[in-house]
Amino acid sequence: MISWHSYLVFCMIYAAAIAVPGPDIVATVARALGGGFRASIPAAFGIAAGHWFLMSLSVFGLTLIAQVMGTFFLAVKYAGAAYLLWLAYKYWTAPVHAEPEIDVASLRNGFFGQLALGLGNPKAIVFFLALLPSIIDMRHVSFTGYAALSAATWILFPAIGLIYAALAARVRTYLTSYRARRNINRTAAVAMAGAGATVAVA
Repeated sequence: MISWHSYLVFCMIYAAAIAVPGPDIVATVARALGGGFRASIPAAFGIAAGHWFLMSLSVFGLTLIAQVMGTFFLAVKYAGAAYLLWLAYKYWTAPVHAEPEIDVASLRNGFFGQLALGLGNPKAIVFFLALLPSIIDMRHVSFTGYAALSAATWILFPAIGLIYAALAARVRTYLTSYRARRNINRTAAVAMAGAGATVAVA
């Protein structure tokens, strides 16, 4: 059984780690800038799914397997980075009078694209596979404890990430001139490219 103290410490540290913008938050914000708040929703939950998977590996004692699967995580990391760079290109080249053709209305596109980022982000891998066991005693994680940790991963990232996205989308809404829209598209492109490069080289 996880103590409430340990659980609250985990939630606080996890929330703080999310709130300090890394590639996950930057990619979510960039989608909001480029396609509006709606485009960021599946992205946020895709990243949360990646975090949940990594948390589950840690809870079920699969850290060793995760290390053995290093090649898999490396491939996922580069796939996520390549996806972000492709989105950066689409945002940079999108006509100002139209949205980038990235199929932002598709939940599947946004969810699975950001899932790769969530799985391949070194910051998340270190947090869940190295730091989490130092906060929570994995020998005493019951089904209820695992459910509580799962709830934290599914709630905290979307909640915090979508606050960032909502602020970015509001800025996008108020800046409707040709020049402003072009600058927003290019800002989103630079943010995506930066997130992709960070993931690739980390």
